[in-house]
Amino acid sequence: MIKLIATDVDGTLLDDNSNLPELNKKAILACLDEDIGVILATGKSIDSVFPIVKFLNLKLPQITMNGAVVVNKDLRIINSVKIKPDDYFNVIRSIKEKGYSPLAALGKGGIFYEKYHPDMKYIERIGEKLIKIDSIETAYFSKNSVDINVPIKEDNPLDFYLRKKFSNKLEIVRAGKYFFDILNLNATKGNALCSIAKILNIKRDEIAAFGDSYNDLSMFKEAGLKIAVKNSNSKVLEAANLITDENYKSGFGKAIYGHIL
Repeated sequence: MIKLIATDVDGTLLDDNSNLPELNKKAILACLDEDIGVILATGKSIDSVFPIVKFLNLKLPQITMNGAVVVNKDLRIINSVKIKPDDYFNVIRSIKEKGYSPLAALGKGGIFYEKYHPDMKYIERIGEKLIKIDSIETAYFSKNSVDINVPIKEDNPLDFYLRKKFSNKLEIVRAGKYFFDILNLNATKGNALCSIAKILNIKRDEIAAFGDSYNDLSMFKEAGLKIAVKNSNSKVLEAANLITDENYKSGFGKAIYGHIL
């Protein structure tokens, strides 16, 4: 019996316009009525995810910033896994040396950049507010950042370069076409979900996880039921026990009513 649902947000729970389909909303409310807990496990920041948590009146801890930050129902931070200062400076400088403009996200909220790049619009489209400042290459940012992002596609040479240089010491995940994130090696959706499940005394086979991108694979490992929407990348589809309809066809809600409730 499923007691806890953990779902990715963009590309899974929300449609392609970042709206919550009516069937998905009804499915979540129906789960809550049946005492099935619901956790959002997202790459979104605290500020961006707040409207969804409030709208659905979710009470459990929520996973933000790809697992780097876990917040309570009031969006106060329960746990924050920061990037080590030396790693932070090395990544920021490596991105700049290749001619790109990185973004740095703080655990308490806020995504900052120095020089705007047109592809940052894809981050803004999912509801993130980007803040321009003179420099993110400071001691303050090195001590408080949980995520470094650069909006590049998978076939961009910078993707390969950063993975080759840092994958042995940092968590590097792709959450979408232009969503490339670098975090502390311990900052994953799976680790965050595991810690919440232990607090709630919920077993792995009592958890259902929904996802669509590479950053959801760690969460799948902590769930008994792994559900992918049809628009997922190939690795997520291969890892899933069940494949539901696309995100823009309310695949989440259809799976909830068809296989959980």
